Amino acid sequence: MEIQAQMQDRESKNWWQLSEGAGEPRINLLDEDAAYSQVVAYCLEQEGWQVQCCSPETKETWMQGDKPDVWVIDGDSAEGFQLMRELRRTEITVPVILTMAKERVLDRVTALELGCYDLVLKPFSPKELVLRLRRILASAKPSVNGKEMERTLQSYRLCYEERSVIGNLGPVDLTNKEFALLDCFAKHKGAALSREQILHHVWGESYFGSDRVVDDLVRRTRKKLYGLRVQTLYGYGYRVNG
Repeated sequence: MEIQAQMQDRESKNWWQLSEGAGEPRINLLDEDAAYSQVVAYCLEQEGWQVQCCSPETKETWMQGDKPDVWVIDGDSAEGFQLMRELRRTEITVPVILTMAKERVLDRVTALELGCYDLVLKPFSPKELVLRLRRILASAKPSVNGKEMERTLQSYRLCYEERSVIGNLGPVDLTNKEFALLDCFAKHKGAALSREQILHHVWGESYFGSDRVVDDLVRRTRKKLYGLRVQTLYGYGYRVNG
């Protein structure tokens, strides 16, 4: 009864708007089922997280707002995959969890190609989604003044304040672009990253040269980081698991 009453109170306060709170993780939730979104959003808010619910019709509005820490997207609708494509083009640093009622091989492959971090099958326990979100949110170290201090990638530690990389044998001397490449992999552990995505992350969107410079950069970085396991996705790009 208490949960139902609080959910009704949430509905009366325009539940699709941003939840109150500051400094907490922000989760954007896209699902065409408004009632389902309301239940999921309520459960996530119990963790102290800020939740924005949006319908397929209003997703453009939310994309123009503040960048969330994680997107949770309905994979059973065409709008869900379209949103993932738009996110990959504009802000590849945002992890995505895809929810689906039926796991189809083609959709799973497409989701991985688009950089999906995790896939959850419906119906699922809200606790399961919470645990998966906690794992993603914990992958980034605490920040100081809004800036991340460090991340880990396999046996390497990226220190952002010094822009240095430390391995089992000590510091590794890297160029700025080599560090940016590792930063890209560290922020997207396990994700299939296209050459274009890596190119935008390292060189910026103003670069108009060949994307083959990505292959050269990966090759140079591999020579310096002997223990780094990089999977080549032929005809597409690269993947590095954490």
